[in-house]
Amino acid sequence: MDGMKGAAKARFWRLSRTVLLVLLGILLVVTAGIYFATRWRQRLPEYVSGAGPNLRFVEVAEPGFDEAGRARLADSAWSMRYYQADESGVGYLYVGTDNNIVGLSLAVLKERKQGGGPLPVQPPQIRRYRPDRGPQEWEVVLDLAEREQAPYLDEGFRSMAVYQARADGRTYLYAGTMAVRTPSVWRTASGEPGEWEKAFTFPDDPASKVGSIRSLVAHDDGLLYMATTPIDDITSDGIGQIWATDGARFEPVIADGFGNPNNVGITTMASYKGCLYAGTYNPAQGYEVWKLRCTSAPSAPPQQIISGGAGQHHNEAAMSMRVFQDHLYLGTGIPLGFNPVTRHGPRGCSVLRISPGGGWEPIVGPEHEHPLSGYGPGFGWYLNSYCWYMQEYDGQLYLGTWDMSRTIAFLGQDVENVVPAFRPLLDHLVAKPQDWGSPMGGDLYRTADGVHWEPVFLDGMDNPDNHGIRTLEPTPLGFFVGTENPFSRLEVWRYAVP
Repeated sequence: MDGMKGAAKARFWRLSRTVLLVLLGILLVVTAGIYFATRWRQRLPEYVSGAGPNLRFVEVAEPGFDEAGRARLADSAWSMRYYQADESGVGYLYVGTDNNIVGLSLAVLKERKQGGGPLPVQPPQIRRYRPDRGPQEWEVVLDLAEREQAPYLDEGFRSMAVYQARADGRTYLYAGTMAVRTPSVWRTASGEPGEWEKAFTFPDDPASKVGSIRSLVAHDDGLLYMATTPIDDITSDGIGQIWATDGARFEPVIADGFGNPNNVGITTMASYKGCLYAGTYNPAQGYEVWKLRCTSAPSAPPQQIISGGAGQHHNEAAMSMRVFQDHLYLGTGIPLGFNPVTRHGPRGCSVLRISPGGGWEPIVGPEHEHPLSGYGPGFGWYLNSYCWYMQEYDGQLYLGTWDMSRTIAFLGQDVENVVPAFRPLLDHLVAKPQDWGSPMGGDLYRTADGVHWEPVFLDGMDNPDNHGIRTLEPTPLGFFVGTENPFSRLEVWRYAVP
């Protein structure tokens, strides 16, 4: 009997010690998070001056465009493209909106916990800039509230591309949606109101669970390619796909996530050196990059260029791609900044570049990888969760981020929607925002050589509500910057080289 009591006592002490170690571990994680968030200042390389280039931007849109846009909760300039129709002497800047981001996000989280009814979708619009009518005039050219019936499925226009269709030779502006299910592709040959058509609707396939057309790319082979991500973006049971069209037929090119079921989404694409490059969303293993449909060998099987998040499995998604000079640049991120499914994050995004031979090198990332720019993850600020969008203008490559600090402050007002381990961190951050390591608001950086990057601004264009720089587009009128702002509605700004 005494032996049994002794064994039980020993098991009790072993269990108690294990529980104590786990609690201490949780305490250390939370304490470390508070320490870094409040004391870890954004670290800029020595070659960077804190002032930045002092570029002058002009606001060309009221928040949400106008009262009607604000009433529709136009939160994000989600897609943006300059388009000039065939035989037209005038081109325009087009912007597709994403609406009611906060309401939809909280409804999805609630639905995951409790189940629920229809999501609060506010149908999106496409608008075009009309400076001939006024410095902040935007014309509605497509309003899905007029083309669809409630309950609405499409919540935003997530991608745009200009494409000269192989089928008829005409130049179209294409736009892809994100939807509760069965997203669609719209197009126009004129850009005019009333002259848009729904070109394709993705099938309601329970296996792929396509919910979004996240990337549209016209490739050198004469086809337009579409990359898909799953419903709700963070689901782990869909499968990433790539489709192609010649302007008439729509056909799947990749239907199985490149043979990896963990590639639940294809998040970005680019046409580079005659090949189509595609980056995936892989929450289990880290993003992958594949090369396919090369004009020199169109029937060759896809070739993997990067796997396992380039050595960092928490880098779940390839968020952006852009060709600059002789390289293909890639920006990464973790969906939502902190993925409630995988528990990855918060962590700063990375940037790398791929060479024509298929090798790659880190530009922004962990110190042990010796990034060429000298910037750590998130350009030195770990709440820069997305390296969200890249674009070239006037010999410079620009990159915009999503800084999740403003979102953290918002969630701190509704702690029930936050993972419990992060609540002490949120309380501390919200209580003392002046102690944060970087100002709230999305950042914009630029580089002339791909290695040395300077901050253009770090504060959402002096508005912390602009938590992300969502789109960038060069035009004959200057360089346009579109923000995501679910707190006081989207903004659009213009920079013109002096």
